[in-house]
Amino acid sequence: MRTFRIETWGCQMNTHDSERLEGLLRSEGMAPVENNSGAELVLLNTCSVREKAVHKIMSRIGELERLSPRPTIGVCGCVAQQEGKALLKRSSAIGFVLGPGQIGRVLEAVRAVEQGERTIFTGFDPEEDYHFQTIFRKSSTRGMVTVMEGCEEYCTFCVVPYTRGREVSRPVDDIMREIEGLTGVGVREIELLGQTINAYVCPETQTTFAQLLSRVSDLNGVRRLRYVTSQPRHFGPDLIQVLSEKPNVSRYLHLPFQSGSNQILKKMNRKYTREEFLTLISDIQLSVPDLNLSTDVIVGFPGETDEDFLQTLDILETVRFGQVFAFAYSPRPNTPARKYTDQIGESVKKERLHRLFEITDRISTELNQALVGTIVSVLIDSHSRRTDRDWQGRGEDNRVVNFPVTGRERVADIVDVEITRAGTHSLYGQIVGRETGPALPVL
Repeated sequence: MRTFRIETWGCQMNTHDSERLEGLLRSEGMAPVENNSGAELVLLNTCSVREKAVHKIMSRIGELERLSPRPTIGVCGCVAQQEGKALLKRSSAIGFVLGPGQIGRVLEAVRAVEQGERTIFTGFDPEEDYHFQTIFRKSSTRGMVTVMEGCEEYCTFCVVPYTRGREVSRPVDDIMREIEGLTGVGVREIELLGQTINAYVCPETQTTFAQLLSRVSDLNGVRRLRYVTSQPRHFGPDLIQVLSEKPNVSRYLHLPFQSGSNQILKKMNRKYTREEFLTLISDIQLSVPDLNLSTDVIVGFPGETDEDFLQTLDILETVRFGQVFAFAYSPRPNTPARKYTDQIGESVKKERLHRLFEITDRISTELNQALVGTIVSVLIDSHSRRTDRDWQGRGEDNRVVNFPVTGRERVADIVDVEITRAGTHSLYGQIVGRETGPALPVL
């Protein structure tokens, strides 16, 4: 097999895992292609956090089976770990199954297929080397860096501990070397990744996540620094202090609260109360008042009453998140909540989700419209998806900003943009100043 295509579902971790997979395949001389008809190998890097995502992946396997010539399919990611051998029975087109803890064995799996074997690599190997030098970076402006894998929170709704394994933190010196390599080729924004990133502790030096964040922010060339995903119960004063003192740490924070009801939080095993969450938000906003907050919410968790749901809406109105990622509860394999007997009907979930989005869309629109007339610093990513006459980038608070091309700027420039209008999900403006970016290699 000499050509491949990677299709990615899910979170930033999956996106970054796909960069790792692509780098390894390219190192073997394989070439990526843009369409299915030219790909001898199609990797599906999958997500199993929600049932709907799994259904889409199974449907996609069926579509690929019907292609002529039929490509070999490699199922990677969380569905691979979750389903294991059952996937090989699902379709003869699936050549191998590769869990997220086995990414480094993708070339071994490809060679096995070429010899007529179908293989399965799942489970977690704490000794597996993380070769960041082979990662194929999709962006020349932003670089994702994994600082830890796995999760040990065991929320009763979540499949991640079973598909990503136990928490494993990378040595701080390895992380710093990777980031120095990225800034050395012109990457201006670093995004640190981990399922529960603020639980990070260096296995060699005991460096905490707050200390790591501070060290990375001090590196030359790190103009912006982001991180996901934080767990509220691990968010301490030391991390708040770093946010308030380091100007290049993003004015964007993703902090899932999942439910506003203490009864539901306890059933979810979230290990904090609504009062503790609201106190934390108050402390953060007091120290960093210009922070753009986003969150995750689950509606229709087993046993959620109308009053429980209203308490969730109350937190949304109180905190006023800039972005909210909300989902109807979906039972997942191996999780305790799927066995709860007080499941909520689909029609109730749908109605509650609709009510929630009405509120969050209104709040997002109001927050964005309040920025009209202000000047924001925007890192240019690419042309707008709608027209080549506009640039698209993100402000320091991670909001999407579009603005006209003048011919004097380029990708990776940081420009000052005056916001002239605002919608629910993006801003539009005009350039009023610019800072030229470094000379960039073609990645």
